[in-house]
Amino acid sequence: MCRPRSLLIGTILALLVAACGSGEAGGGAEAGPPVTDRSFETFDGEQTSLRAFEGEPLVVNFWASWCPPCIAEMPEFEQVHLDRRDEVRFVGLNTQDNLAQAEALVEQTGVTYDLGLDPDGDLFNDFEVIAMPSTYFVNAAGAVVHRHAGILTEQQLQDLIDEHLVDAGA
Repeated sequence: MCRPRSLLIGTILALLVAACGSGEAGGGAEAGPPVTDRSFETFDGEQTSLRAFEGEPLVVNFWASWCPPCIAEMPEFEQVHLDRRDEVRFVGLNTQDNLAQAEALVEQTGVTYDLGLDPDGDLFNDFEVIAMPSTYFVNAAGAVVHRHAGILTEQQLQDLIDEHLVDAGA
C-alpha cells in the first residue's frame, strides 16, 4: 500500500526527472510567458529591462563568477554573439554575485554582449531559474519560447537559436 507521503515524494521526483533529465524544458513553437518588465542596471550603469529589447529575438543567460560551468560557456556565448549579432541579441544577467569578481570575469573572458546586474536574484526568481547557468530564448514578441538549464556548447547554442528563434520565425 502506498502512503500519501511516499506518493507525494514519488510524484515530485518524477516531475524533477521530467523537467531536468535532459537539461531542457519548454520549447516547441508555442510561446510561453512574456519576459518580466523588471528593470535592472547594466554593467555600463544604465537602467533597462528585457522588454526594452522587444522586436528582436533574445538569448538571456544567467551567470555568476562563482559558477564554473557559467565561466566555461562564456567564451562560447561570446563567439555565437559575434557570429549572430545581426539576428539575435544576447543579454547576460549576473546574479547574486560580487560585482568586482563579475567585472574581472567579464574582462578575463572578453565578453562584449549586453550585461546586466541581478544582485538580489529578483530576475533569477522571476524566471524561476532552477540551475546555473540557465539560458532562455525569447522571441521578438517578448515571450519565452525555450529554456535550457545547464552548460551549452557553441554548437548547441547555435542549434537552439536556429530551432527556437531564427528558423521558428521569431
